[in-house]
Amino acid sequence: MAQNAFTLLSLPAVFALSEDKVEEAWRRAIALVHPDKFASRPAAERRVAEQWAGRINEARDALIDPVSRATLLLQNAGVDVGRETDTRMPGDFLMQQMMWREALEDADGDTDKIERLTTEVQASRDELIAQLTRLIDVEHDFDGARSQVRRLMFIEKLLKEIHRAGSTAAAL
Repeated sequence: MAQNAFTLLSLPAVFALSEDKVEEAWRRAIALVHPDKFASRPAAERRVAEQWAGRINEARDALIDPVSRATLLLQNAGVDVGRETDTRMPGDFLMQQMMWREALEDADGDTDKIERLTTEVQASRDELIAQLTRLIDVEHDFDGARSQVRRLMFIEKLLKEIHRAGSTAAAL
């Protein structure tokens, strides 16, 4: 995103942003350029308003998602998260990943097991969010935050898989 998502929504460039703050900032920004306000305007003005609305929507999406928000902050600090190229993880986290994946496989539609696993993984997510808040906003340790962002990427993906398994189990 050429223009910084934080600037576009007039938000401070910090990791500790609540979804409510982002949504409130998005509502203020989108109100200024919402395409409906430009319905009676010339086509060129409507196109520009639509483009700005698209950028504002992308900024909201990026800032609501903690992985994207942290990635933006690290990129602004010159740190590449290596989303596509760096697959290295500490051994203890790899073991934890395997245990969670086995637990998901073993749950096999058991909603109680899926709920327990969700609670455990969500607690790890919450802990990582707190660590990232400290590393990015307080200590400005962007290199240290990099490995935590990579862990969070995995946990977010796993939580989606668990949610899908839970939805499938509930539908049965």
